[in-house]
Amino acid sequence: MNFKRIIAVILMAFLAVNIVGCNKKTDNTSSQISSAEESVERRDYLTLLYSMSDSFNPYTVETAVNRQLCQLIYEPLVKLDNSFNPVYCLAKDVVIDGTSCTVTVNAYKFSDGSTVSAEDVVYSYNLAKSTATSFAAKLYETESATVSDSSTVVFKLSKADPFFANVLNFPIIKAGSEKISNADSVLQPPIGSGRYKVNEAKDGLVQNDNYHGERSSIKQIKLINAPDTESVSHYAQVGAADMYYNDISDGTILRMSGKKLDINLNNLVYIGINQNYGALAENALRQALSSGIDRKKLCQNVYYNNALPANGFFNPVWQAVKSVQNIQIEAKSEITIENLEKIGYNRLDSKGLRANINGIPLKLTLLVNSENRTKVTAAQLIASQLLDYGISITVVEKPYEQYMQSLVDGNFQLYLGEIKLTENMDISSMVVEGGSAAFGLAVPKENVTVPDTDATLDEDIVNETETSKTAGEVVAGFYAGQNTITDIASVLQSEMPFIPLCYRTGALFYNDNIENVNNSSESDIYFSIESYIYKE
Repeated sequence: MNFKRIIAVILMAFLAVNIVGCNKKTDNTSSQISSAEESVERRDYLTLLYSMSDSFNPYTVETAVNRQLCQLIYEPLVKLDNSFNPVYCLAKDVVIDGTSCTVTVNAYKFSDGSTVSAEDVVYSYNLAKSTATSFAAKLYETESATVSDSSTVVFKLSKADPFFANVLNFPIIKAGSEKISNADSVLQPPIGSGRYKVNEAKDGLVQNDNYHGERSSIKQIKLINAPDTESVSHYAQVGAADMYYNDISDGTILRMSGKKLDINLNNLVYIGINQNYGALAENALRQALSSGIDRKKLCQNVYYNNALPANGFFNPVWQAVKSVQNIQIEAKSEITIENLEKIGYNRLDSKGLRANINGIPLKLTLLVNSENRTKVTAAQLIASQLLDYGISITVVEKPYEQYMQSLVDGNFQLYLGEIKLTENMDISSMVVEGGSAAFGLAVPKENVTVPDTDATLDEDIVNETETSKTAGEVVAGFYAGQNTITDIASVLQSEMPFIPLCYRTGALFYNDNIENVNNSSESDIYFSIESYIYKE
């Protein structure tokens, strides 16, 4: 018995040792995995492009590459994400009451350690309004900006705009800092409060130690001089830069290897209509043209998916109108044919064209800027699509100056255009008489107050009140506090004063090794740089 007990004790001890050994082996493996993960090197810099001959002053900068870098150096009151939602930066609060907008400013620090104040905001606003930049165009409805106290600014507006906060994205600089020069009388970059600041050599960016937000793992931005479009193209295509943004405004995209992120733009491509020309005065014909166009194919075959099909008149990613915008992005033949028949084009002639009771075929011209070949290709595709329904479209190409003169003179039937709407989504310039892009609006007729609404629409979303007003009247009523943004979206779809086709997108290319590139927008290309991880 004693011998058996001894053997049992020995066996138990042996098992205990092996169990402990197994546990130790597991712990070592976990430790090795953890160490391996920690050993992955993370690069602490990015390489981007810039122009050495250009400035880092956001109000005098001329090149696209430097303009994008300014988004890292300076902060606005409000920036927009990729769906045009406002994100507060230097603004702590924005309150809009009729034609007054009150902004409370956060007591954040500039890169030199001084506090951002209301005076700096007003100073920057005056620069934005007085310089030839896109910021001046966005602030068209502001009449003044005044300091209420050290942290409060009051903007006076020319009209009640509930989306005014969306255009408060002008860069805030320290008052007077754009006038500072060095010992050689060379102007220095203005002082900002952004995530980075310009280094001493003026050839790179370093983190701003006084930045109020999260610190990025990217400690510095190394810069490569790319003074012209040719050098930008070269460095982007060979992958010398870690990130490169192209708004594809001319239809040419410079590709670089790596990942791609679509940047939503508020650039609307559309067909303008001369509503005073013949059958184009008929709402049913305008609806027929709209439903006969395959917007999805247009985006795929002409813009190579660098555009979003327009399902309404406002940007399809904008949440405020998503529930009411329902224009079909693919052609709907039944709606096109039904509307054509309603206005008497219910037969085909010997050439397969729609003809009225007098045998006159439906023929129209589409004016396009010959200097933009992407637009010409788009016009040709649209003409081809509409010919399937017996609608003859002749594409008329004219150089830009002649093209614009024809629009001003009203010498057109249809035209293919593009407009960059401001981020407050103000469409007044296209539908209100006297607007900068309000070409071909119907001449008011006496004793006619209700537009033709017998046309078949994609969806029956228009109520009796809306159909008693023109699009221009509804838009004007919106800024008088009488109508909603959904009223505008609905009456535009009902009246079809022009035909929305697509909203263009830009492209942000970036190195495969960079992670967490999210929500980049035209307002801030480097929106999530605080979260970037560059693994080598």
